[in-house]
Amino acid sequence: MTNQSTLQLPQEFEQYRSIIENTIQPVVRINTIERQTSLFESKFEGNPYFPLTMEYPKNEQGQPLKLLAQINFADVPRHLSNFPTEGILQFYIDGYDDVLGMDFDNGKNQAGFRVIFHEQIIQDESQLVQDFSFVELKDEELYFPVEKEMALSFETDFEPLMIDDFRSNDVYAAIKEDVEEDAELEDQFYDTFSGTGHKIGGYPFFTQEDPRAYGDYTDSTILLLQVDSVGEHIMWGDVGVGNFFITEDELKRKDFSNVLYNWDCH
Repeated sequence: MTNQSTLQLPQEFEQYRSIIENTIQPVVRINTIERQTSLFESKFEGNPYFPLTMEYPKNEQGQPLKLLAQINFADVPRHLSNFPTEGILQFYIDGYDDVLGMDFDNGKNQAGFRVIFHEQIIQDESQLVQDFSFVELKDEELYFPVEKEMALSFETDFEPLMIDDFRSNDVYAAIKEDVEEDAELEDQFYDTFSGTGHKIGGYPFFTQEDPRAYGDYTDSTILLLQVDSVGEHIMWGDVGVGNFFITEDELKRKDFSNVLYNWDCH
């Protein structure tokens, strides 16, 4: 685990330590293992926890959305401010859509994706949906970023502001100006502060640019979930990444109706 006193920096960036350390935030890193999971477990893909009394999320054509990720906060270490300490948070996206349910004009439009929080968990499985065969993507042409069901485990860490975050343009302005004069040093800087991997909290990674730099998204500063192209069975387009963001106020209120969804690739 890293903290401000033990942040490992390449020697070349020691002179910027005070700037970098001021940005450190807690992060929960996500590890995956391919296996079948129970309805209650944290997972990528697989069958969700879903009460029979609820309407299953669909796209505008009436086709079912598919579970991308399920986080049971009873499994997650209490490390992040304002996040739930119990309950199940789910991320559904549109597997029938070439752009996987993302709206380029309004990243908060949940017509093609859905974020659902189950605050009270029903333990009686007879009250839960058991058969999700109606969700399976039958057409071989259709593609989903997570190809296998994976159970998740979590570990706590801390990380500094990453280079792709829109706030780095101001915070790291002096560093960027210095490293631009040395191609090797610039590469090292971008490698050190890349923000890749699966995570909750911390700072994001993008293959393109941060959509929060523009318009109405600048308050969506909390990284709710990042699912990266890692391993053989997770792939967003051409080695891309998917992210979900929320404002601090919305997170405190457990209001997931205005989550910002973005994915991009090379």
